[in-house]
Amino acid sequence: MKKYAIFMFAALLMFASTLKAQENKEKKAKGPSIEARVEKMSTDLALTDAEKATVKTLLEKQDAERKQFMKDNDKESADFKPKMKELLKKHGAELKAIIGDEKFQKLQALRAEERKAEKKAE
Repeated sequence: MKKYAIFMFAALLMFASTLKAQENKEKKAKGPSIEARVEKMSTDLALTDAEKATVKTLLEKQDAERKQFMKDNDKESADFKPKMKELLKKHGAELKAIIGDEKFQKLQALRAEERKAEKKAE
């Protein structure tokens, strides 16, 4: 009976850890919320209140465009990557028009540092 209880407890722990790992993976795949992204950009780039509001609206629009793009395009198709790069280039140009060249360059540098840190962590 004691062995059975230990086995059940171990199985329960394994199940719980699997659920937690899956939850973490899903959170990472989704990324931070738009509000969190705007706040981080505001802090990092010293955005004005007007820029914050405009950036939030832009990110919401871009998020909807990205979701529609993913829905309409097959990830396995040969033209997926070029189309995605073009969409991201367009999104970058829209953001640059709002925050200006200097803040946009700083944002690009911060993003590059974050990607570098993520690669080291893996």
